[in-house]
Amino acid sequence: MSMVEVRWNGDSLRTRLGTLILIRWLAIAGQSATVLVVQLSIGGLAVLPVAATIGASVLLNCLLSLQGTAFRRLGQTSAFWHIAFDVLQLGVLLGLTGGTGNPFCIFIVGPVALAAATLPGRPAALVAILAGVAMSVVTRWHRPLPWPEQFVIPPLYTFGSWSALSLGIAFVAFFTWRMAAEARRIDAAYEASRTALLQEQRIAAVGELAAMVAHELNTPLGTVCLVAREVAAQMRHDDPNLAEMRTLVGQAERCRDILARLTRRGEREAMVGDEKVPFSSLVEMAAAPHRDSRIDLVFATAPPAAGVSPAEPWILRSPEILHGLGNLLQNAVQFARRRVEVRIGWTGDQVTVRIHDDGPGFDEHLLDRLGEPYLSTRDHDGAHLGLGIFIAKTLLSRTGASLVFSNHPMGGGVVTICWRRAEPFTGGGGADG
Repeated sequence: MSMVEVRWNGDSLRTRLGTLILIRWLAIAGQSATVLVVQLSIGGLAVLPVAATIGASVLLNCLLSLQGTAFRRLGQTSAFWHIAFDVLQLGVLLGLTGGTGNPFCIFIVGPVALAAATLPGRPAALVAILAGVAMSVVTRWHRPLPWPEQFVIPPLYTFGSWSALSLGIAFVAFFTWRMAAEARRIDAAYEASRTALLQEQRIAAVGELAAMVAHELNTPLGTVCLVAREVAAQMRHDDPNLAEMRTLVGQAERCRDILARLTRRGEREAMVGDEKVPFSSLVEMAAAPHRDSRIDLVFATAPPAAGVSPAEPWILRSPEILHGLGNLLQNAVQFARRRVEVRIGWTGDQVTVRIHDDGPGFDEHLLDRLGEPYLSTRDHDGAHLGLGIFIAKTLLSRTGASLVFSNHPMGGGVVTICWRRAEPFTGGGGADG
């Protein structure tokens, strides 16, 4: 089974410029409306500096819009500078309108949350630090608000507001970044599951095509072999071309053998459409690519008691089941010391597969988390991303299976996969079910 490569590093995080432009227009509209209401109702604002600060954002947005690049995706550095500009613009505006005494100072958290949701850890942390520094500066140096009556903010309250804003910036940045990173990990893991399923379906399609091509070539190649043998039989023993003709016959026979093996393999790997196989055969097909000469891979069936179910269930060749069981069996073979036992059972209500290896078993503190993406007890060397069990669980769940992970009392890990005895299973009897 080929390795599925999945990357979700920071280089893949791209923010659309149009989104930042739209958010900035909304901020400009809110700032302008607030300043206009305060100036008309109370007055006393430094109108020119405040207008120039808001105008800087308007000018930047107009320039970006005129360039016609709103649909362009920004890299990390460009997105960082755009968001950093918004933080500085809002910091200057707050400095001109009361600092932390301005009731709207909480909006400094907005750009921080945006950076945490769209940027990798380091740029997002830099934006949060920049916001914290800006709030510290405007707390110390700011133009007071023109309150309608004498209103003095106690220093202790100012310090409390600064502390609350600083902690809010830190918490919003951390938790937003953590949730966004987790969402990106889940998306990447599901993409790995989709890629694995597509690979399995592609393998089945290639097998079907190989069987068809081999079948079509078999007849003309047989004719070539027959004619070549007859020509060789009619040639004299001293004919200088006899050796070449015998070589031609031998190579043609070899091609027929290769095509015969390809036909058998293609027919085995490309059982699609209405053709069904016994479920135990499908499990063995899933294990075939992962056999290891050092590990005894033992299959056992546990048929039900008489009268419960008359026959083993049959099933269409399912890429989800093949790939999902294949990942679990590969994991068991890799961790086993000498033996992996696969027990297949069925009753009138359900069908089960129990995979037991004699390896070290699962870590107890990870049992409840098995099936999460990027969870692995092995070193992350690029080959073990912790996606194997996640992909298996995702694909098997699509077929209605439930998975239970446990450790055997005598040692080793145990994975139990259970389906309700309904679709995709049938009673038996091949294609007719």
